[in-house]
Amino acid sequence: MRDERRTPTETSPETDPTTSPTTSPTTSRDAGDTLRQADELASRTRHAGRWYARYMAVFGVGFGAMTLLLGLGPQDGAESLWWTLALIAAWAVFVVVMVVWATRRPVQGALRGRTYVPGWVGTGLLYAAALFLGLGLGLPVAAWVLAALVVPLPLLLSALRVHRSLA
Repeated sequence: MRDERRTPTETSPETDPTTSPTTSPTTSRDAGDTLRQADELASRTRHAGRWYARYMAVFGVGFGAMTLLLGLGPQDGAESLWWTLALIAAWAVFVVVMVVWATRRPVQGALRGRTYVPGWVGTGLLYAAALFLGLGLGLPVAAWVLAALVVPLPLLLSALRVHRSLA
């Protein structure tokens, strides 16, 4: 006579997670449909997350514009102070608008830090160097124009990298 007891490694219809008394096992057609739906959803999510690349690119252009405007403005006296304060106020409004816009995006992507952090850090360091050298040493307009072209490069390159990673 055979022992009807089951060992823990054996499964029974009651313990098998792929079956239940009220449903039948998933068919291959259902599985294929589910996989297609998952692929479509992943594609739509990646597409919806591309806003972050645009966000980075717009910030990069903003950093370049700020650098250029600081260099083209008055360099001495009270006019220089007011010009700088006006630019800082405009930059603050720009940042607030961009951050509010970003928080309202439908997809807050899960990007890896190595994809976007170097762009923000690189642009921030170049911007700080441009301000320190440009304002501290009183560099000519040509140097400010060059700085305005170089400062946003890390952020623009990271934006491109983000865009490609979400393609």
